[in-house]
Formats: sequence, structure tokens, C-alpha cells
Amino acid sequence: MPSEKALRTRNKILEATRVFIMREGVAALSIDKIVKESQTSKGAFLYHFKNKKALFHALVEEYVQHLDERLTTNMAKFADKREPLAPGYASWYEGFDEDDGGFAALGVALLALHLHEPESLKPFHDWYQRLFEMVKKSPIDTPRLLTAIMAFEGFFFTHKMGFDTLDKETKEATWRFIVNEVAPQPTSKEAKD
Repeated sequence: MPSEKALRTRNKILEATRVFIMREGVAALSIDKIVKESQTSKGAFLYHFKNKKALFHALVEEYVQHLDERLTTNMAKFADKREPLAPGYASWYEGFDEDDGGFAALGVALLALHLHEPESLKPFHDWYQRLFEMVKKSPIDTPRLLTAIMAFEGFFFTHKMGFDTLDKETKEATWRFIVNEVAPQPTSKEAKD
């Protein structure tokens, strides 16, 4: 088990990498630049990450853990519902006007890895696979719930890429429509067999 000092160093490197990526992008990143940014040594870097690919993988894993936490937290708000996924997603996306500690913008920046290290995005793929399995197991008809989830994903990407021109009231009305009309709570009669 790593020492407290080792964990602090690892976290310092990850934080410096997040800051660097947000400032200069994934393509400009190098081990030497991160060592300088984090004020650590190359040996310390290589102790925690054998190469840049391992660093990218750690960042994506950390981001996916954040996604899991956010989804779980927001679904828990609707634990009394027969299907908490759609209202949980809506609740999650309501908070996107705040940047969530930089995680949402970092998530968009990490998508640039697709050009440089596509295999580093596998944790994203796995996260969405788990999400789609939840959709399939839902009592809400799969196409309806999947349409709702993908609509919320569209809100996320247009907002974080700077294309969001909708006012808050329009977005909230649309989110309510999605939850209530596209993917309404099922009655026992409507539930999938």
C-alpha cells in the first residue's frame, strides 16, 4: 500500500496534469512538462505512471469514478420512484451550469485522447456500457429511456462545447418534458416483462 507521501505525490501529478490539459490541451502534454508543472521529479512520475498512456488512463479512470458518483448521487434523490434513472439524469444535468469543480470541462478535454490514445478511453466506453445495461433492465421501454438519456447527453455536450444558447427556463421545461413525457414513470401495467 502506498505511503501517504506517495499518494500526495501521485495526486499532485494528476492535478498538475488536469491543469495543464485545461490550459494547453492533451496534444501539448509531455512527461517533462508535467514534471515541471507538478514540481516533482521524473523518477517520481515514473514511479506512479510508467508512461504518458498510464497517466491518461489514470485521468480517465478518475473521471469515470466521478461520473459514477454523480449518477449514483442524483439517482438516490429519486429512490422512491419505480425508475430513478431518467429523473436522476435530469437532476444531474440541472447542475451543469456550474462546472462541477472543472470535471465537466476536463471530460470534454479528455475526449481529445481519441486522437492520441484511443485505448485510453476504454473506461468511458465501459461506463456507457454499464449505463446502457441499466437502461435495458429498466421497467421503462428501452427506446423511450434511451431517447431520454441521449437527449440529456446532447444538453451536456452543447453546454460544455459552448454551443448552448438556451435560457435556464427553456432547458428546465425541456428536462421536465423528457422525464414526464418521453420517459415517464411506468405503472405496473406498462412495465416491461
